[in-house]
Amino acid sequence: MSLAKFLNKYDTVIFDMDGVITSEDNYWNCAALTVWEYLSWNSDEKINAVECMHSISRIRERVFCGNELISILKSKGVNSNWDLGYVTVLMAWICNGPNDWNNFQTVLDYAKGLSDNIIDEYDKLALTCSESTGFDYGWLKRNELMWKTMRDIFQQWFLGDELFKERFGYMPMNTGKSGLLYREEPIINKNVLIEILHLLSKSKRVCTGTGRPYIEMIQPITDWGIKDYFASDGLCNYDHVVEAEKEMGNNALTKPHPYMFLKALYGTDYDNARLINEDYDKSRIKKTLVVGDAGADILAAQAMGADFCAVLTGIQGENARNYFEKLNAEYILKSLADFLEED
Repeated sequence: MSLAKFLNKYDTVIFDMDGVITSEDNYWNCAALTVWEYLSWNSDEKINAVECMHSISRIRERVFCGNELISILKSKGVNSNWDLGYVTVLMAWICNGPNDWNNFQTVLDYAKGLSDNIIDEYDKLALTCSESTGFDYGWLKRNELMWKTMRDIFQQWFLGDELFKERFGYMPMNTGKSGLLYREEPIINKNVLIEILHLLSKSKRVCTGTGRPYIEMIQPITDWGIKDYFASDGLCNYDHVVEAEKEMGNNALTKPHPYMFLKALYGTDYDNARLINEDYDKSRIKKTLVVGDAGADILAAQAMGADFCAVLTGIQGENARNYFEKLNAEYILKSLADFLEED
């Protein structure tokens, strides 16, 4: 097997991770557990974390209505799985109130009526939730206390008790979380993935532009033996976004902003101000291919002027083809496995 000929055009390939290299199943499981725990906690119900870990499939099926809610929210622009849980809780409170929250069919119906760009509606959802529950609007807004608490609960489920304590300095309120991070699997056959990255790394700069924090990005690629195929200064992740947003006083550097892909292309040590001010060698972008599965990925790639390769291994699957065709993606593949062809 050898690399597909269309890749000869590029000397840098930047991968989103979830839905491209890594499966998002663990993250969706984690978001479901986060919603379940947070809603239970706020209605004075206790959960048993060990039992929840054993009942992940049932909880996810209920919270996300057999993945239909995930599909709808992702199609409307929800890119972060922290936001997936956050928006679901807001809608659960809007539809059902804080004490009778577990009718998720009403949440699904409500989500269907949201605009196609839900990111612009986060504050509106928080305001609607405040008006219907009496909860403080400032507390409900994205990136404020409610959102931060849900993010921490999400990290507890994903990292597990011990790794969470090691990183954040305290144990989760509900212990017994063994960590979904250790259940990660690649989205295509592992041996095929290794061969693709091995061949790419021989002649190209291989990078990531992922919404995962570093600890969640590095664990699977290390476990699968593929870390060394990536450029050491090309592993752009969510931690770089947090750092840049603080440095630049800019709260909008996640995708669809091109920052992550630019940071991967020019190096994680490249000056943030220069990136934001477009002070870089733009000629390199012409030989850069971004690979992703979501709307935020293609919009970010197009914002920087790079070619885009869509893979249909995200939550929408083959149903995403029409979307990527309308946005004029340069390539649309069934999966990353199509990077290989017979000699």
